[in-house]
Amino acid sequence: MTYNLNSNVIYIKVTVLKLHLYIQYLKNNRMKAAVFKGMNLPLEIREVPTPFPRGDEILIRVASTGICHSDLHLINGELIGPLPEGFIIGHEIAGWVEEFASNVKNPYELRKGDPVLVSWIVPCGICKYCASGKENYCKQNASKMVGIIGINGGHAEYVSVPEIAVIPLGKKIDPYYSSPIACAYGTAYNALKSAKATSGKSVVIIGAGGVGSAAIQLANAMGLNPIIAVDIIQSKLEKAKELGATHAINALADDSRAKILEILEEGADIVYETKPNPDLKLSLEVVKAGGSIVVTGLGGFTNIAEIPITLFVSKGITLIGSLGYRPRIDLPELVSLASSGKIDTKKLVTHVYEPERINEAYENLKKGIHIRAVVKWN
Repeated sequence: MTYNLNSNVIYIKVTVLKLHLYIQYLKNNRMKAAVFKGMNLPLEIREVPTPFPRGDEILIRVASTGICHSDLHLINGELIGPLPEGFIIGHEIAGWVEEFASNVKNPYELRKGDPVLVSWIVPCGICKYCASGKENYCKQNASKMVGIIGINGGHAEYVSVPEIAVIPLGKKIDPYYSSPIACAYGTAYNALKSAKATSGKSVVIIGAGGVGSAAIQLANAMGLNPIIAVDIIQSKLEKAKELGATHAINALADDSRAKILEILEEGADIVYETKPNPDLKLSLEVVKAGGSIVVTGLGGFTNIAEIPITLFVSKGITLIGSLGYRPRIDLPELVSLASSGKIDTKKLVTHVYEPERINEAYENLKKGIHIRAVVKWN
C-alpha cells in the first residue's frame, strides 16, 4: 500500500481552509432571532449566527412567521417535552430564497429572491408513507420538524431547511401574509379532504381561530353548504361570517347543539373540531348518522376525550385524526387557490407584529384577540 503525501497535505490544507472560512462566516454573519430560554419563559430577542446551508439545504430570508397555538403547547412542554435552550420555534414560514447548498437538486428551478413557503413537515420522500401519499406520517419527519424539533424555525431573520420542505409561492401572493398557508390553511385543507368534503355537504366548524377560519374560507371555496361556525368570542364569529360562514353560533350565549340542529335537522355531514383542546362532546351530538368528525387540535398528550360508545356505534360515525398536511401535494394546491383568489390570506391575518413584540403576540393569542397574527422579520 502506498500513500501520496502531497495529496494528503493538500487535502488537509483545503479542509483547514474550509473550516477557517466557516468560522469566519459564523463570526461575520449574525441575525436577529426569538430564542427559547426555558419552559413558560418569554422568548428572548437576541443576535445569533445566521445559519449556513449545508448538504441539501436552502437558506431562506424570512418574510413572516405565523403565531400558532401549537407553539404554546410546544413552549409549555406539552408536545415533545422540554425544548433545548436556544432553540428557535416558528413553524409557519414564508420568505425568499437566499442561498443554495452544494447538494441542492432544485427541481422547481428556484432562484435567489424567489418567494417560497417552508413546510414544517420534512418528509424523507422515499419511505412507504411518502410513497403512498401520506408524507405527513413519515417516521423520519418525527425527529426533524421545522420550528418544532430538530430544525430551528422561522422566528428569525433567516432559516436553513432541507429543500424538500421548500415550496414555490405564486408571484401574485404577498409573502408577508402567506405564512399561514404553511400551517393554518394546510392543516385545514388536509382535514377537510380527509373527511371527503365535497360541494353540497354541510359542515360545522368548532373553533374560529386561525385554523378554523382558514377552514371556513376553504369550505366556501370547495362549495360546502351550510357552513356553521361555533366559537365563544363574538368578534371571531363576526369575522367567520366575513370569511364565508353561513351561520355563526356563540357557544356562551346560545345552546350550540339546539341551534345547529335547527339549521340541520339530521345533523352535519362533517364536523371539524379545531379547538386546541378538543373534547368531541358537541361534535358527537351534532354529526349526522353516517357522518364524519375530523380533529386537528392537538391538546397535548394529557388531553383525553370521552366517547359514548353506543352513540358512536349506532350512528355509524367516522372519527378522523388529521396531522398537518402533505407538503408536496397540499401546499401547491393551496398556492393555486390563493393565486386564483379563491382564498384570501390577507383576510385571515388580523394582526402584524414586529419581532420585539413577539411575546405580546403570544399573550394576545392566549386572550383570543387574533384570528391569525404574523411576525414580520425582513
